[in-house]
Parts: sequence; structure tokens; C-alpha cells
Amino acid sequence: MGRWRCPHGDTRGVAVAVSDMAVFQQAAMSKPKNEIRPPVGEKAKMIRSPVSPASFYGWKLAVLLFFAMAISMAVPIYGLGLLNMHMADELGFNRATLGTAFAVFMLMTGLPGPIAAKLIEKYGIRWTLVIGEGLFLAGAIAMATIVASPFLLIVCAGLVIGSASAFGGAIPIQALVTRWFSRRRSLAMGIVLAGGSVAGMVFPPLLDHIVTGHGWRAGWWVIAALVGTLMVATIAFVRERPEDIGQTVDGEAAVVEGPAYPEPAQGSRVYQTDDEWTSRDVVRSATFWLLLACSTGVSAVYTIFHAQAMLQIRDLGFSTSTASYLISMSVGAGFVTHAVVSLLGDSVDPKKMWAAALLLQGLGIGMFAAGGVMIWLIYPAIICIGMGTSGAIISLIMTFSNWYGGNAAPFVFGFGSAFSAACGALAPIAAGYSYDVTGSSAPVFYGISMACMLGAIVLTLTKPPRLGGVEGGKTMVSKHVHQPLGEGS
Repeated sequence: MGRWRCPHGDTRGVAVAVSDMAVFQQAAMSKPKNEIRPPVGEKAKMIRSPVSPASFYGWKLAVLLFFAMAISMAVPIYGLGLLNMHMADELGFNRATLGTAFAVFMLMTGLPGPIAAKLIEKYGIRWTLVIGEGLFLAGAIAMATIVASPFLLIVCAGLVIGSASAFGGAIPIQALVTRWFSRRRSLAMGIVLAGGSVAGMVFPPLLDHIVTGHGWRAGWWVIAALVGTLMVATIAFVRERPEDIGQTVDGEAAVVEGPAYPEPAQGSRVYQTDDEWTSRDVVRSATFWLLLACSTGVSAVYTIFHAQAMLQIRDLGFSTSTASYLISMSVGAGFVTHAVVSLLGDSVDPKKMWAAALLLQGLGIGMFAAGGVMIWLIYPAIICIGMGTSGAIISLIMTFSNWYGGNAAPFVFGFGSAFSAACGALAPIAAGYSYDVTGSSAPVFYGISMACMLGAIVLTLTKPPRLGGVEGGKTMVSKHVHQPLGEGS
């Protein structure tokens, strides 16, 4: 039996037991008939009152997930880029080694995606997060103590910490936000994913200060302390579903054990599928593979920039501290873009925003490569890469979610993460070897720039997929009337 959701304010502050239709109507007299309708053919068992935003646990959880996203995803990325550069100077590692280690890390952030989905299904989101955080803690301690060879660097930074980000990062975090939020999902997801941007602005200068005074291994001890704190908080405060603590999705009022009512859209005109896509349907969808192909440009820019940017900027004569601040500036530009895309995501087609972001990425990485000839191009390149990468990531997530729905989401994000990570991981390896052989990584950067431009064109021409030969979706339009399933508008 489904659940019927009352509009805001119908029974605020009380839980009313309803034994027959007359009592239900009396409880609903304060609202017009076309705004509250009793369940068809069934008696509602209980009306659960809404909770205030301050009391809704989902927002408290979003704050924790903000820090989880910052520590589990952003900290290792920026930590590897900065700390490995200092480590290479001390231990004599070449750029191919650093590029390979970072490529393995990025590969492992996506490759175990299907395994992460299985762990969520079997053990729940909280313990999947704890597994990832435990791996991260072990990897950080190993980096601080025993890593002194290219092999150990690739194993600890690449395999262990990369896997930690898969199990303790985006996949379980996005699933948890989806369980707790519906109407406000775009806002909540934007807040949580912003943790990576904020960490990217704050962490590089802070870490550089620590390394300057105490060495690169001290930086890994700081990271280990952050991860340990996060693990304790995850065990103590993460809750799987709102029903576990007597709340509902979004903290709104609901009638328990009544028939299902559709979720009304809130002013959105963005395409969303109505069909129940399965993993087999998704694999057979040509559109899915086109979207994956476009996502490789996003991951290639992301990986090559974070693996090589510090080194490239320093090669141009900038100090390490200046390079750290330039990276922070890029992340700051991305943070602004992230906020804009999150706010517009329910009213502007995310596919169009993704295409625009790919154009920015292509332009930015091309100018970054040309910075060796015209050094002033580094500044607009940094801004374009930050804006394009951040905008592409969040609009990519929303496009896949809207076009293939919640039923197929674990497969879509698990397989999609593995695919794009595998393709994107080749970029820093190619750039590292190009530099070691020719003295320049520019050819690889220009190639990625062209791939991004092509991806933007493909996205512009791509239409939402069909399931079974019928248009598989709808355009969401704002409604103000709650109606049971099966009734007309």
C-alpha cells in the first residue's frame, strides 16, 4: 500500500488518527477540496505531521555529507597533487611516475562503482562509507610512514586511497541524499557536492603551509586525522532513511498506509523519465553510450589538471605557493558555477548546461597548454577550467538521473563512474610520458581540448532516450493540486 502526502501546513504539529472518512474530512476543513483529497477506496490510518526545517534531520545530515564529500573526495585529489610534487622532489620520482599514480587513483575512484552499489545493497550506506573511510585512513598512514618507492606510491595513493574514494565518496553520498530529499533534492545535492569546491579553495594553501614548515609526510598525518574524525562522525550520525527516525522525505506531512499519490513538481520544466529503466534497458540505449562518451572529456580535464597543473604552473616560473593559490582560484570559480547550476537545475535543461560547461573546459585546457607561449593565458585558463569542470560534473549527474530515473540510478552511476574513470585515467599518463619524451605536455592538452569541443556538439544534438519505442518521459510542469494516481488532472 502506498503513501499519501498532504500539502504543507494541513496538520502541522499534530498526529491525527483517522478512523473514517468523516473524521478525515473534518481534519482537512481548513483547505479547499481541490487541494486535499482523501485516499480513494481506502481509509487513511494516520496523518504524520510535517517538521520544521530546523527539526528535519536531512539538513543536519547534509552538513555532515558536505564534510564527507570534502574529505573523502577533494582532500585526496588536492593532497596528491601538492604532496606528491614535494615527495617527487625529495625522492627523485619523475613525472611519468606521478602521472601513473594519479591515474590509478582516478581509475579506482570509479572502477569499483558496481562493487560499491552491491555493498550499499547488502550492508547499507553508513557501513559502506565507513569501509571507504577505513581504507582512506590506512592509505594516509602508509603515505606518512612507509612510502619511499614508485611501487608503494602507486599501491597506497592509487589503489588504496582511490578505492577509499569509491566506497566513501560520491556514490553512497548521492544515494543517501536521494533517500532523504525529493522536492528539495537539487538544493540538497548542490549543498553536499559543494564540499569538494570549498575544500579545494581552503585545503591547498593550508596544506602548502604545513608542508613548508613540517614536510610532506606531516601533510599526510593531518589528512589521517581528518579521516579518522569523519569515520567517528559517520558511525554516530548517519541514518539510512528518514523513516528510521520517524520522519518522511523532505520532512513533509504524510498519511501513512494510504494509496500512493504522485509527487507534484515545483515549477520545473525539465525533462524527466516516467519509465522504469532497468540496467539491461540502459545498456541497450545508444543515448547512454553517447552520454558516456561525452563524460570522458569531463574526466580527462579533471584528472590531467589535478595531476599536472601544479607542475605545469611551476614550470612557467611561478612559486609553489603561487601555484597553490591559482588552483584555489580555479576551485573558487567552480564553486560559483556550482551554485548557479544547482539553483537552475530544476528549470533549465541540465544537458544544455553540460554542453556549455564542456565548451568552457575545452577552451580552458587549450589556453592552459598555450600558457607556455603566452603566460598571461594561465589566468583565464584557470577560471575556465574551474567553471567548466564544476558545472559539467553537477549537470552530468542531473542529466543521467533525469533521463534514466531512480530505478536504474545505481547501475548508471556505478557503471558510468567506472567507464569515465577508466578513460579519463589515460590523460595524466599520456601527459607525463609526453613531457618526459618531448619536454612538453601541450599536445595531449590540445587533444583533450578538441575532444571537449566535440562532446559539446554531440550533447547539443542528443535527445532524451526512448523506452520500447515510446517517448520515455515527461516535461515537469508545476501543479498545485494533489491527486491520487489514476485520476485526471
